[in-house]
Amino acid sequence: MKRILLVLALPFALLSCGRKEEKKLTPISYEMKTFRVESKIHCKTDSLCAFYQVSYPAFTGLDTTVLAILKKDIDSSVSMGNPEAEGKTMEQIGAGFIQDYEDFRKEMPEVPGSWNYKANVTVETLTDSLLSLSVQEEYYTGGAHGGYGIYYINLNPRTGEEFTLENLLKPGFEDPLTKIGEKIFRKVRELSDTASLNASYFEFPDDKFQLNRNFGFKKEGIVFYYNSYEIAAYASGPTEVLIPYEEIKDWLKH
Repeated sequence: MKRILLVLALPFALLSCGRKEEKKLTPISYEMKTFRVESKIHCKTDSLCAFYQVSYPAFTGLDTTVLAILKKDIDSSVSMGNPEAEGKTMEQIGAGFIQDYEDFRKEMPEVPGSWNYKANVTVETLTDSLLSLSVQEEYYTGGAHGGYGIYYINLNPRTGEEFTLENLLKPGFEDPLTKIGEKIFRKVRELSDTASLNASYFEFPDDKFQLNRNFGFKKEGIVFYYNSYEIAAYASGPTEVLIPYEEIKDWLKH
């Protein structure tokens, strides 16, 4: 199903208000597509098979340069963080994933279990000045447990430039935003206002809370996502810090 540009009643919409448009902007729309590749051997049962799958939005109304930037960003986010995948497309990454499985299966046919990778790229916000995507991936290649992560891509859909916090917030926002983020982090993790973060098994330099660079823009607010292993052991799981726009309304650009 094709979905069109949604100019939300959000702070980003304000960024374009009051500007004189030099020309009429082409409407942006998208429809979801799925890329999937499967192993051609050892697929008789679910326990002996492998697949790599990515569901992603395919856009129309974007400049070809922006489309190229966007594809590169998405491709780099669906590689399980493998440095050898740098510069490769999802099609190449998927082919390599399946080839690795088949090579492994040939060497160790007696080892049970399947390999799988699945990613969903979701449009969180789409306006004429901001496209914010979340990339949710989960995978398993053997071992005690699989992997899981959420990553964000933010750019200006008209220019392809990265959309940063500085594009939305007034200068000097860093300390106030961090204080609000820490308050929400402690609430999510059920920590008191005075509890030591490091003593609570969260790893922050000098025991001082920091917002990370993995953030996105949702309808409700700015979300910062700490993946497993980033600031705590795997058993602690990931942490999502959602800062409502209402909490930072004094720092929003108008």
